[in-house]
Amino acid sequence: MSFARLTGLRLGLNRSSAIGRPHATRLATSIRFASTSGTSEKSASPSLRRNGILALSLLAGAAATYYYDRYVRVSTTTTHTPGGTPVETSAHGPTFEVSIRSSRGPVKYNFRRLPERDIEAKLHSNESSSVVDRPGNPVVRWDRNWVGSNEPCEDRSAIDIVPRSQSWRDTQRWWKWNWGGVGASAAAEASTPGSKDIMMFSVLDGHAGDATSQLLSKTLHPTLTLALAGLQAGISPTLGISKWSQLASYLDPAQWLPGGIWTPENVSRTIQSAYLQLDENICQAPISLLPVLSSQPIKPSDPDSEVISASDIFTAQTDPANAGACAISAVVDAEEDGLWVALAGDCRAVAGWEGVDGKWRCDVLTEDQMGENPREVERMKSEHPRSEASSVIRNGRVQGGLQPTRAFGDAVYKWTSEQNSAMERAYAARGLKLRKERPGHLTPPYVTARPEVTYRQIHPSSGERLRFLVMATDGLWDRITSEEATLLVASYLSHPNHPDIPKVAIPNIFPLQPPLPESQRPYPVQDLPGTGDRAAGSWVYEGDENAATHLIRNSLAGGDRKLRGELLSMHGGVTRWMRDDITVTVVFFNGQERGRGATAESLE
Repeated sequence: MSFARLTGLRLGLNRSSAIGRPHATRLATSIRFASTSGTSEKSASPSLRRNGILALSLLAGAAATYYYDRYVRVSTTTTHTPGGTPVETSAHGPTFEVSIRSSRGPVKYNFRRLPERDIEAKLHSNESSSVVDRPGNPVVRWDRNWVGSNEPCEDRSAIDIVPRSQSWRDTQRWWKWNWGGVGASAAAEASTPGSKDIMMFSVLDGHAGDATSQLLSKTLHPTLTLALAGLQAGISPTLGISKWSQLASYLDPAQWLPGGIWTPENVSRTIQSAYLQLDENICQAPISLLPVLSSQPIKPSDPDSEVISASDIFTAQTDPANAGACAISAVVDAEEDGLWVALAGDCRAVAGWEGVDGKWRCDVLTEDQMGENPREVERMKSEHPRSEASSVIRNGRVQGGLQPTRAFGDAVYKWTSEQNSAMERAYAARGLKLRKERPGHLTPPYVTARPEVTYRQIHPSSGERLRFLVMATDGLWDRITSEEATLLVASYLSHPNHPDIPKVAIPNIFPLQPPLPESQRPYPVQDLPGTGDRAAGSWVYEGDENAATHLIRNSLAGGDRKLRGELLSMHGGVTRWMRDDITVTVVFFNGQERGRGATAESLE
């Protein structure tokens, strides 16, 4: 195979590949969304070879990507190309000092404060938005943005629409005929082309490098799509179900009745299975190559050669397994009026609901999965022998090392000691370093990619309106709370341009419904807006066209513009001590986005 052909496989197998089309799983004609800030070809080109190898050799992931691209043909829109849009900076300006504590005492660093125009450029250079003009689709708009701290940024994100021509209902013709569905819905479908759409939104928080998040940005949605296509074809998920229960489900005629197969529970289990299968491919692909390496030259092949060595493939496949990434995905099903949010890691999703009384409800859809979460600690202890009770979580981290308890990759926590040793030797032979196995590594895996999945009906009988969904990496949630994010977007919808508002005043202008009892609130439980530690300072409304930018701006010190400027003027390794990569996606529902020409009421 020529290198030119191989590098063309970055997003899937070549379309000439012979993979049969599954019966009754057509996800139909395509629609392509163009991001307002596209991928930089210059920054993407160094990884062409690695991406080509990965697409070729990750068999299940590649098959999913091929099916997705060939039969759905929906392009994954990814904005997080490291580096983003270059920002020119001035050579002169005021300086400021940052003091970092270290084992040797305080270490001081001096930085030059960027001009205000350069600070604003950093806030806006990676933002993108799109109006979803698909009648019948409850999603009407999305905004997203990212601001890096690591160099390069380790976060990624993806947004896709799957416009189905057939849903699971259409595959059961007897049901359509019996219930008067044949012919009756043709006119309705023509006027509401988005009524069968599935939309997917994912935010990916990489760590120990960006290899895992970069790969997930290209393969997670195709894998989810293929798994959901299987469910649509009648293949029930088997995760967590005994073989006898599986057999009983196949023989149960109830599953073929309306709602029998495509249920919230089955969709949730299908999403969980897709996450786990993709992670299995990522972590086991390099292990499967170990027997081949002994008969292959250690030296990587010539970059200009069309011959790709086993060493090249091994290195390309090991990078995503060696690094790691937390992932959060939202799946919106227009036909079934459903929203599923899956989380593996410490990203977070928050939904903003407006009640019939005008009050807002902050619906925290996920719980941070980390070593400081008591529920995760108990889960971890229950999955390992009692003798490891004090070592599975040490100092709030998995085996004293990794903070999130669930993630893709991080194979050093999942491989056996024998596999870790073999991989370390193979990597060292190529002059590369692998992450070290942690002490007390006796009964792996210690990290899982199995997500917790939350379901919500988009239009509940209560009359509440789902106005927006905020998905973000922990870089945002380290700096603002779930309730603050809800009020910031709620107030943004009313007026994006307004004088600063004290934090204590916002809950009075936009009252929140009473929260759940503290024992029922997802981890972490934090002070409510305008109270306790959350009372000092103010929020800003500086006319951002992008809601994600509005959230990022306020997370960077709110109304303290001096501190915001300093946080965005830092560079190098010191930045990571002060703030993390921040990635935010905001999804608007039911016509509640702020569009052109829309009027806005004053906050006063």
